[in-house]
Amino acid sequence: MLSSARSFVLILLLGSLALVASLLFSVSVGIAGGDLQTLFRTLVYADSSSDMGRVMLEMRMPRVLAACFTGAAFALAGAVMQGVTHNPLADAGLLGINAGAGFLIALSAVLLPSLSPTGSMLVAFLGAALAVVMVYGLGMGRRSAGPIRLILAGAGVAAFLTALSQGIALGFGLAKDLSFWTAGSLSGITWQHLIAVIPWIGAAAFVSLLLSEKLSVLALGEESAAGLGLNIRAVRLVGLATVLVLAGASVSLVGGISFLGLIVPHMARLLVGSDYRRLMPTSALFGALLLVLSDIAARMIHAPFDTPVGALVAALGVPVFLALTYRGKGIDR
Repeated sequence: MLSSARSFVLILLLGSLALVASLLFSVSVGIAGGDLQTLFRTLVYADSSSDMGRVMLEMRMPRVLAACFTGAAFALAGAVMQGVTHNPLADAGLLGINAGAGFLIALSAVLLPSLSPTGSMLVAFLGAALAVVMVYGLGMGRRSAGPIRLILAGAGVAAFLTALSQGIALGFGLAKDLSFWTAGSLSGITWQHLIAVIPWIGAAAFVSLLLSEKLSVLALGEESAAGLGLNIRAVRLVGLATVLVLAGASVSLVGGISFLGLIVPHMARLLVGSDYRRLMPTSALFGALLLVLSDIAARMIHAPFDTPVGALVAALGVPVFLALTYRGKGIDR
């Protein structure tokens, strides 16, 4: 673990450079061709851009920026959930939040087929909130909801809501349209979608960073945090609302991508420790980088066809989840 301030700044600097390089590479490559020179010429002379330049500007760039912002959002949501619940296995996908958002989005595709991107995002928020209520309702024990109990409740709720979503998709002939979205996909994203969603992600990310110091205090234990004057209930309510916005907005844009919010905060802890003032920005940076790189791989593995990026992230996340469960450090039943 690199704990000094200089090491932390170095990690952020190197991570930022890697993210910028991955963004440029992702926009510049594809089955239709392209290179950095064409990209820069298009950005400087947008009015006189070539056909290849317009492909890069109108198709690839929204997709890449969506991966960047939603990757950061999923990672921040996971870090906040782990902080407010004291649950090292917390993740928006594992606790059913993604499935809840997906269920109402599938339902809205039938009842409100012409819903705007902003409307879809609000529907996703409601679905995420519904899932949280169901998971905590099922996962609460006599006194509190233990991490393993919550994970089991989340798995059950996610399976139930996913089955309902698939039933709606099959029953109304939407299976093909919703299949990539359900598995997590970045294809077909436009500037209109980004404009509707990114302000919400940005605002929630800002609030989550403001919570970082309070989450560090909460990590000391509830009695110690209360003794230091922390309003634990308020921190948890604000944290949960932040998670709902981050996860709901991201799911409405790219679909359900599980495990990213689980993997990234643990990666960040290995480098910068458990202080949330360092953990949160590091998680956001690594989350963005991981999803951008995963999207590059998704486009190249089976070109010219897209591989669902959620499947690639899950392939990385499942071994991490099993390792954390097996180790069981800090996990109560």
